[in-house]
Amino acid sequence: MSGPTVTLNDLIETRLAEIAEDAWKTHRIMPVNHGDGRVIQLGSAAVWELWTCRANHGSGFCGEPLLTATQASTLIGMPREDGPVANPALPVIEVELLDSAVGGFLIDDLLHLSDVRAEFRKANG
Repeated sequence: MSGPTVTLNDLIETRLAEIAEDAWKTHRIMPVNHGDGRVIQLGSAAVWELWTCRANHGSGFCGEPLLTATQASTLIGMPREDGPVANPALPVIEVELLDSAVGGFLIDDLLHLSDVRAEFRKANG
């Protein structure tokens, strides 16, 4: 008696698809396929684009890259207890992300690149 085999990769792939669908329906954000993202650089640090915003924040289609809190801290160069951007102008989006260091899914914040740039400018005078 053998039933269908479900692998850990299948479960992870299914969960990632569910997260992407919910993020689109709820926030109008989309994950970027691995390797298709832009390189985002501020100062001497650079990160890959993982998410993009397709929402209308009142001035039309956004199209900005969204950065995780870790990516934003890397670009700003100053990790802080209350998050990398103190007062973002655009809404911070909470989404469940796969964290390879933990080996599971954790809630993380996504911040718009424009807010990260503004914080970088403040930090670097």
